[in-house]
Amino acid sequence: MSSPATNSNSDDEHSRSNWKLQLNADTPSPNSTPTTPTSLHSCAGVGSGSGGAPKRKSAFLPYRPQATVLTNLQRGNTEATFCPIEVTLSFHERAGQGEITEDQVRIKLERNAHNIDFRDAAGFTALHWASYYGQLATARLLVDTGANVNAEAPEMVTPLLLAACGGHNEVVRLLLDHGANPAHMDIVGNTALMYAAAGNHPHTCNELLAKDPDMTASNENGDTAYSIAVENGAVWAKAVLEQYLSALLLL
Repeated sequence: MSSPATNSNSDDEHSRSNWKLQLNADTPSPNSTPTTPTSLHSCAGVGSGSGGAPKRKSAFLPYRPQATVLTNLQRGNTEATFCPIEVTLSFHERAGQGEITEDQVRIKLERNAHNIDFRDAAGFTALHWASYYGQLATARLLVDTGANVNAEAPEMVTPLLLAACGGHNEVVRLLLDHGANPAHMDIVGNTALMYAAAGNHPHTCNELLAKDPDMTASNENGDTAYSIAVENGAVWAKAVLEQYLSALLLL
């Protein structure tokens, strides 16, 4: 979903049953500068339902950079003059950039009643941002400071879901080692393994499979992690899941 706040079909229970996980082709860059606090909204969305009926969208959609407008200089017409503009990032955006320090964390703790899980305007914590953009060092700093690894943003999105969505297996391992719930489902029943499978992230799948997840778990559309991998043509993730299932049969 491009934004939970703008989902016009959010109360349509009929279309709710049509929610379906589907990989979005855009992958956010950890080095890109988020333009709004709502740029973490998701890894997966849906299209229209059968017969042209609209579907509700899944948990969150990735940040999509705005199209670049060519300048006269780039067109080769004339020399252009650029005026540098200072960009001020919020604490959460800096977490997504991997640019927060221990001193900044300490100051934020002092200003927010020692609560590092304070939310941005869209309801995300700094750990959500760091996890989504794969900022391992920042995620570790926040976790060591006491950040809640199971904090839920709108639509029950946790840092683990965001990290799995982007294939950030080291962040996934960090979160799991500190108590992140691998069985947690978003508002439509998608697990971290489902997001990793949809994104064709085999290493992330391995991290999650090490926690012995329920392979029969399905979302509200009836999809399992394996069926999602098949539907999305996620051949590497599919191979990892098949190997895991084969090993279970030999036990």
